[in-house]
Amino acid sequence: MSSRDLGFVVHPFVGGLDLSSAPTALVPGGVVAAENCEYNVHLTPDGSPPRLSLTKRLGTARYNATAITGAPTVTALGDFWRFGTSITPTQKFVATAGTSIWKDDLDGVWDEVLASWGSATTWPSITIAQGYAVFTNNNNDIPQKWDQTTVTALTTSLVRFEACSYHLRRLWTVGEQTKRAGDAAIEPSRSIYTAAGDITDFSGGDTGNFVLDEDDGDRLLGVSPSFHGRLYFFKGPNFGSVHEISGTTPSTFSRIRLFSGAPCVSHRSIVSVTNDIFWASRYGIHSLLTTQKYGDTEEFFVSRRIQKLFNTINFARANQIVGFSHPRRNIVGWSIPTGSSTTNDTFIVYNVAVGAWTVWTHAGFDGASVMVGLTPSTALPRLYIGGYDGFVRAADQNTLTDDGASTAYTMRVRTPNHLRLDENTNELTSKVFSSVASIVRPTGSYTANITATVGTRSHTGTVSLNPGSSDLIGSTFIMGTSVMGSSTGTSIAETIIDGADQGRGVQVTWEQGGANQDFELYGYGVRYMRTLDEPFDVNQ
Repeated sequence: MSSRDLGFVVHPFVGGLDLSSAPTALVPGGVVAAENCEYNVHLTPDGSPPRLSLTKRLGTARYNATAITGAPTVTALGDFWRFGTSITPTQKFVATAGTSIWKDDLDGVWDEVLASWGSATTWPSITIAQGYAVFTNNNNDIPQKWDQTTVTALTTSLVRFEACSYHLRRLWTVGEQTKRAGDAAIEPSRSIYTAAGDITDFSGGDTGNFVLDEDDGDRLLGVSPSFHGRLYFFKGPNFGSVHEISGTTPSTFSRIRLFSGAPCVSHRSIVSVTNDIFWASRYGIHSLLTTQKYGDTEEFFVSRRIQKLFNTINFARANQIVGFSHPRRNIVGWSIPTGSSTTNDTFIVYNVAVGAWTVWTHAGFDGASVMVGLTPSTALPRLYIGGYDGFVRAADQNTLTDDGASTAYTMRVRTPNHLRLDENTNELTSKVFSSVASIVRPTGSYTANITATVGTRSHTGTVSLNPGSSDLIGSTFIMGTSVMGSSTGTSIAETIIDGADQGRGVQVTWEQGGANQDFELYGYGVRYMRTLDEPFDVNQ
C-alpha cells in the first residue's frame, strides 16, 4: 500500500448544529452535536470578518435560597418597574406559581400576593402595562392587575382572556373565551383593545375590537409585543395564520392577513428581537422577517437544521413551550419538552447574529418559565429560569456550574463523519489518521477529552487547556493564518491517534465536564495519510 502525507483545512465552527443534512453535505463548520455551549463573536482590529468560537455556556445559581411555599411549578415570570411618588422607579420580580401570584422585593424571598388564582396545569402570562403587572391565565381566571401594593380584578366588563399585549397605550387581548359584556357567545377569533391610557376600560367610546378570519377552524393563540408601531396576531393550532395591525388610532387601525401555514402553538412561544419576531409551530421555529421575504412558511423556517430534534417535542405538552430573547447575548431560545417528558427538559438556542443553533440541558432542573430581566445589582440583562420545584434560577453566571454549587454540566461538540477530507476531490479513499489538532483558547490548568472515531473504533485522548502549554504542529499541517493569529490568544494542541488508524473518514468529539472549568474551541484539523489505492465504494 502506498500513501502520501496530506493536510487539510477545516473551517471554524460557524455552521452550528445541523441534523438535517447528510454528513458530507453539512454547511462548512457544521456539527452534529453542540450541547451546553454557545457562540462567541470576536471582532478583528483589521476589519476582517469576525472570528467565531464555541464556548461553554454560562452557569446558573438559585435566585431564592428557599423554594416558594409548597415548591410549586413556577409557571410565569416578570420584571416589573413602577414609578410611585419618587422619580426613581421601584423594581419587583413577579411570578405565578401553583395557584397563587407571588412577588419578590429583590431579596430572593417570594411572598404571596393573591391566593386561589390560577392552576398548576395552566400556563399564565404576565404583561407589564401602565404601572401594573397584568396576570392572565389561559381563559381560566379573571385577569388581575397589581400595582406593587394591591391586587384587583383588571375589569368587570370582560369575563376572561388568555393573554394580552401592551401597544399604543392599550391592552390587546387574545383567548378562546374572549367576550364583551353582554355577549352570550365565545368568540375565539376576536381581539378587544382598551381605551388609550386606561387598560381597565374595555367598553368605552375609545375601545374597539377586531375579528380575524372568523370560522377558519383556528383561534387566536397569541399576540406579539409591540413591534415597530405594529402588532402581530397568531392563530392556531390547525391551519395557522398571521395578521398585522397597523395605525395609531381607532379610525386608522387596519388589519392585513399576512400568510398562513404556520400555526402558533402558544402565546408563550412568541419572542421578538430588534428586527424580527419568532414563534413556534408544530412544524418548527418561524421567523416573521424570513417568511415575509420568501413567502414560504415551510421551506424557510429557521429551525430546519435541527428539525430532527424539534420533531421529538412532546406536542401533547406544546402549550408549555416558552421562549426568551436575550439581545445582549444575541440569542433567542425556547424551553421545550422532548420525547415523553412532561416537563421542558431542553433548551434550543439560536444565535441570531451567527444564524446557528446549540442545545442546553441543565443539571438537576427543567425550565418551566423564562424571562430576561435586569439584574438588581448591575442593571444588566440576565436570563432567569423558573423551575418545576419552586425555585427560580439566575443564569449567565461566570461560575460554570448549575444551581451555584458543584453541579457540573458537560459541554459536548461533535463533528460529522468526514468522508471527503480532500477539498479538491470527491474520492472516498482509504486514509490513515494519525492525529487531531484542536484550536483552543487556553482557559486554565485542566483538560478536555477528545475522541476520534474511525469506523467502529474510538481513540480517546486529552486536550490541554493550560495557558502555559501549547503543542504547535509542524508545517505540513495546513491551517489558515487568520485562525492561528496570535490576536485570538489561541493555541493548537495535537492529540495523537494511538497507532494510527485506517478508514474512510473520522468523527471527532470534544467533551469538557469539569465544574468551573471553561472550554473555548475555535476549530480543528486532522493529520492523515491518504492511500493511493482505488477509491472505496460509499455503499460498501
